[in-house]
Amino acid sequence: MKKSAKIWLWIALVLCVCTTILNLTEGRWLSVAIAVVSIAGLCALLFARRKAGYIVMCLCAVGSFAVGVAQNIGTLGAVMAIVMSLIGSALVPVITGLFIRSQWNELQ
Repeated sequence: MKKSAKIWLWIALVLCVCTTILNLTEGRWLSVAIAVVSIAGLCALLFARRKAGYIVMCLCAVGSFAVGVAQNIGTLGAVMAIVMSLIGSALVPVITGLFIRSQWNELQ
């Protein structure tokens, strides 16, 4: 795996852990559970170089999007809840995909 991809994956890991801690302190248990699984996928990608880790991250992003919309639709309104949840849940998987796409065949 290229050095730039590894650096991004470490940054993403720190971001995800910080977000998980924030969700934990606010009592968002479903978001915490999804984030823990996503972190496991991120670790599988970073340390074991497994394609499955990226797929798990993407599936968790879909779950995170749905939970984010459901939790925030009452306070933000439908459009803002969708936009904010999309940004929050898609950012790490999309950037990760851009970093690893040229190395996809090298992953197990």
